[in-house]
Amino acid sequence: MNKLIVTLLAVLIPLTAAALALGAYLNYASVRTSYMDLLGARLETVARRVASDAQVALSMGMPLAGQDALGRLLEREKAADAVIVSVDVVGSTGTVLFSSDGDRVGETYSPQSAEVLARTASIVSAFETAEGTVVVRASRATIDGALNQVATAIFTAAVIALVFAVLAIVAGVILTVRALTQRLTGGTQSEASATAGESGANLIPAQLRQTFGSVDEAHAAIAARLAKPDGGGR
Repeated sequence: MNKLIVTLLAVLIPLTAAALALGAYLNYASVRTSYMDLLGARLETVARRVASDAQVALSMGMPLAGQDALGRLLEREKAADAVIVSVDVVGSTGTVLFSSDGDRVGETYSPQSAEVLARTASIVSAFETAEGTVVVRASRATIDGALNQVATAIFTAAVIALVFAVLAIVAGVILTVRALTQRLTGGTQSEASATAGESGANLIPAQLRQTFGSVDEAHAAIAARLAKPDGGGR
């Protein structure tokens, strides 16, 4: 019985652990994808909003480089979202004209690096010419920190679920094997020996006990007749 219990546990526990690990990974991957999609959409919304304001000013004849009010707008947009590192307005020559980070003004814009996640929106004039680009940059360190918190929460939940699952599996296997053993043996060995004979070492299933009992009774009757003085002739 112990060998059967160990065998079942050796099969069921790894399968349960693998299933929980796969579920935790898929859950994290789903959350990460949704989070990155929502974050990207949020950054694009900010970029389009700033680009729209700049385009309105362009339509009124104000050149992009002369729209000083954009600086204050960029600062407000950055302050509204903690994940944003900077909001830049880059001219057609690639120079940062306005930025929520004053130190970036006048620099040459370089494509996004590994440290930031960037989303852009073009600033187009009424004549369909590209006058510049709005670049909204988010900190990957902040993003990774948020995702790590999610991963930790999912991992903790998976470990707790695994502990309870293992306890339930152990209890279920032990109770099931014991019940199966009792059903096959029909109770204790002392009860089975009453049918099988005092010297019988094998346990008889309960379903066959009545049949073997009838055979024993028939054997006992024949033995009694043979034991009579006349040899059981009649």
